[in-house]
Amino acid sequence: MQRPRSLLGLLLLVTPILCLIALAWGWWALSLPRATAPPIVYLDVDGREITSFESQAGRIQIWVPLERIPPAVAAAVIAAEDRRFMRHHGVDLLAVARAAVTNARENTVVRGASTITQQLARGLFLTRERSWWRKAREIGIAFVLEARYSKEQILEAYLNTVYLGQERGAAVLGVGAGARHLFGKNLEALRLDEVALLAAAIRAPNRIFVESPTVLRNRRDRVLEAMVKDGAARATEARVAMTHPTRPTERATAPAPWFMELVRGEVAQRGGEALGGVQLVTSLDRRLQDAAEAAVRERLAQAERSRRQPANSLQAAVVAIEPASGQIRALVGGRRFAQSEFNHATRARRQPGSLFKPLVYLAAFEARAREITPSTVVEDEPIAIPARGGDWAPHNIDGRFHGRVTIRRALEESLNIPAALVAQGVGLTNVTKVARAVGVTSSLAPVPSLALGTSEVTLLEMTTAFATIANGGVRVWPTTLSSAGAVSLMPLPDPTRVVSPESAFIVTHLMRGVMRRGTAGASARWGLQEVTAGKTGTTDGLRDAWFVGYTPDLVVGVWVGADDARPIGLTGADIALPIWADVMVKAIRKTPPSPFTPPPGIVMMRVDSETGQRVCGGEDSISEAFRQGSEPVACESLTEAPIVRDIAGWFRRLFR
Repeated sequence: MQRPRSLLGLLLLVTPILCLIALAWGWWALSLPRATAPPIVYLDVDGREITSFESQAGRIQIWVPLERIPPAVAAAVIAAEDRRFMRHHGVDLLAVARAAVTNARENTVVRGASTITQQLARGLFLTRERSWWRKAREIGIAFVLEARYSKEQILEAYLNTVYLGQERGAAVLGVGAGARHLFGKNLEALRLDEVALLAAAIRAPNRIFVESPTVLRNRRDRVLEAMVKDGAARATEARVAMTHPTRPTERATAPAPWFMELVRGEVAQRGGEALGGVQLVTSLDRRLQDAAEAAVRERLAQAERSRRQPANSLQAAVVAIEPASGQIRALVGGRRFAQSEFNHATRARRQPGSLFKPLVYLAAFEARAREITPSTVVEDEPIAIPARGGDWAPHNIDGRFHGRVTIRRALEESLNIPAALVAQGVGLTNVTKVARAVGVTSSLAPVPSLALGTSEVTLLEMTTAFATIANGGVRVWPTTLSSAGAVSLMPLPDPTRVVSPESAFIVTHLMRGVMRRGTAGASARWGLQEVTAGKTGTTDGLRDAWFVGYTPDLVVGVWVGADDARPIGLTGADIALPIWADVMVKAIRKTPPSPFTPPPGIVMMRVDSETGQRVCGGEDSISEAFRQGSEPVACESLTEAPIVRDIAGWFRRLFR
């Protein structure tokens, strides 16, 4: 017999034999996948769905029963992949013949003829190997599937298992997950043009992000035209759909993507892997999240334009926590999730700079409760502190020394030398202990510069630490789930008192002065100076800019920097504060903040703003918070506190 000289001849000779073998091999072993546990549906605090998610064994899949799949979606997939699906028995012989003729003419494979059933067979039971034996088994399995299952069952299995790309290393399977992956929408929310593009993406789903708009438009429009011919869409609808631009070549994202990553991680850690078919209420406040995302996007772009920096050169992160419950109300991990999925709020460790100073003073108020107060005077003068590798000489950001200053002034103006001296006086061990207690979990180097924030931390850690202070010294573990939404998960640790309410309030009262008179005085621009407490942070070389501020009801933390840690030329007050203000204004417009209320054991007293001395006459004064028993008693003078005498005397003796 003459040897076949074309692909068509070889196909006609070999395929029937191999198909019979495949039929016999696969009849008893084949079964369609079925929905197991439905996905977890995540809701925001208002009960609106954010997303649903089912992930296991490296795949992302949302199983949608056929009756809940919009008819246009099924029709678009049939139009794109197998227009004779309802009329063939697993193999479309007419399509096979057309493909064979075309391929023989071109002497290569330029056209396929796989039906939906064949594609399902290949995806479920076979490898991607290109061989006649694999093709024959595919055809045989397709015949078996058509004999054992209805068209509706086959279509449902295909629509829920078809490959539609990769997301964070996991395969995206099915049109439900595909709609989220490609468009950031629920399946039922897709427009007709998006439905057509979803179907067109099946051939090469990962190219949808790199294909030119013209190619994407042509692929989409061919599906729309086929739907019109099949009677699945009206011509007028298709013409309108064709006027829509194709989606940008940038991954669409579901709402609050960094927050949802954190949710899924928490659910897994708290034993939620086996959950299915449940609704979990998250702590996400959608309006606050939108405000945070908009603030990051707009403020960074504005800063880049004003400073003539390259576009997209800055990054930022925002965390908003309710201090009483630890519930995270908003979380932005970067500028654009589509550009970078790296979560700067939880994974980027950067030096906090002066943002760390409130923890130094908190440690001092705890360790020397009766000796050191906001009115204690500290010397702001040149000093050299012994350190490993040589003496360390701290300096202020303005390059000046201010002489004798109160701790209040030192914190309000973010002076470095007083903070370093106080840390030395109370001991770095105490500073580290308090920082750990309030929520800092990163490694803290026991070096003198620790007081100025030279150990790297995350924004979530610092926001948690400030939330502990805002909560009166009671640490509550941060969570992405509401109390009602986590009933089926392992509980979080119980709230724990880690510092005294008196010390926490004194630090809060100091940081209220930061907002009124200090480095965050620009908060007056947004009307926030009287209702909030907070602290700026700027690192050496202007590499990182921070601000964390709060009311008794909400703590918002902001970090701004560059991924390569280059200097950004901006302070915390320049860029982090405005982002914070945009978010906080949105929050207090929704719910007016509670007042800051002194706990029992705190005495409020009028003192001179410069000297810290008690004011009994008409001098310029401010209201100061003291632990009961530590307040100044005389009007005419304020004796220097013992801790300051100890610190100053130690340095004078050491360097005399």
